[in-house]
Amino acid sequence: MSKNKILLSVGTLVVAVAIVAGGTIAFYNDTETSAGNIFTAGSIDLKVDHLKQTYNGVDCETCNVTIVSDTTNIVTAKNGVPIATTPAVAVTQIPGAWTASIPGATWIWATDPVLPEDATTDVTYTFEKSFDWNGPIPSATITFSVAADNHYEVYVNNHLVAADVNDNNFAVADTLSPALITPWLISGANTIKFVVKNKGVPGGTPENNPAGLLYKLTIDGNCSSEYFQQNFQSQCKLWQEKDLGTGDRFFKFDDIKPADWGTNVISLHVSDNDAYACLIANNKDDQENSLLETETEAGDAAGQGNPLGFGELSSFINVFTWSDTDGDGQYDTGESSLGSVGPLSSLASIMSMDSQNHEYLTATTTKNIGLAWCAGTLTPNQGGAFSCNGAGMLNTAQSDSFSANLTAYAEQVRNNGAFQCSGVTLPPI
Repeated sequence: MSKNKILLSVGTLVVAVAIVAGGTIAFYNDTETSAGNIFTAGSIDLKVDHLKQTYNGVDCETCNVTIVSDTTNIVTAKNGVPIATTPAVAVTQIPGAWTASIPGATWIWATDPVLPEDATTDVTYTFEKSFDWNGPIPSATITFSVAADNHYEVYVNNHLVAADVNDNNFAVADTLSPALITPWLISGANTIKFVVKNKGVPGGTPENNPAGLLYKLTIDGNCSSEYFQQNFQSQCKLWQEKDLGTGDRFFKFDDIKPADWGTNVISLHVSDNDAYACLIANNKDDQENSLLETETEAGDAAGQGNPLGFGELSSFINVFTWSDTDGDGQYDTGESSLGSVGPLSSLASIMSMDSQNHEYLTATTTKNIGLAWCAGTLTPNQGGAFSCNGAGMLNTAQSDSFSANLTAYAEQVRNNGAFQCSGVTLPPI
């Protein structure tokens, strides 16, 4: 009896083991994996261009530009293959051979003298020079002369405009017709490029087979001779879409009189994300400079006026901004204002695209901002010309000056529905 009980206990243990082993049998299953999950922070990349400006009805234009062969030209390729860019070097003119002469231009090449291997084998070097031109091309006067040892091709903004395979292009400079160039010049940044071949000579040496490029391009915009126009043309500056840097000023006027006025077209661009945008006048500085008798008679006194410096000029310079849909600098019917008329002294954001006026920049598109200013009372006339009445500018502003930074600021739209330009605080500069 006792023996049977023991056997039953052993059998029970065997069953228990079998149950545990049965738990390892695989059931139907499926697995789906989402791999490589990433969170990447978005970005706002704001760029600005300044494509149009007027002063008292005169367009900002380049009066004249002269581009010559000199060491500001850049060597960009050898035998059509891009190389690390280096400045061109002036080379010694060969007496009795290089008889071509262009006043103001210098013979240049990639090296001085030519490399020994470039004297025995055909070689080409590419030279480039960039320049800005703002204004009409058809009415400009253009002269263009080129000489080379030996062959040359000329490109304006990557368009081939002239070529000459004459071996003796160093004897007399060629004069190129303006008609070859004018179709390809643009208002803004331009690039002129020369591809010059030096023919190799068996047994040639740097001394008996030199190479060089000589050229001069002049564009004369035939600006008016009136003083204020000439002065304006020398100070105004236009540029293409870019990040702003040193010297990129929208305004520089040194002789403002009552009833002077002007307009600007400033374009803003953002990539990746929609953004609110503001044009903020900051770091304002009113300077009294000398206190003239006429100012004293008008009630001006030292230590009185606007801070800093106590000058009054910013109180009389009124501005207005609008959404300039077509970028023509005119306040056309149907275009909306982006800021009410007000003096620079009291305005922080002179242009607001924010939650208050339900305006913002759309990513990858261009937004043209029109800006008008007046030394006096400014009246926008939608569909017509602006009115500027200088009677509102008092003698207390005489000899005063005003400077400020004009900062373009952008901030994301998404999850930021309460943004207003008036709440932006810029870091000190």
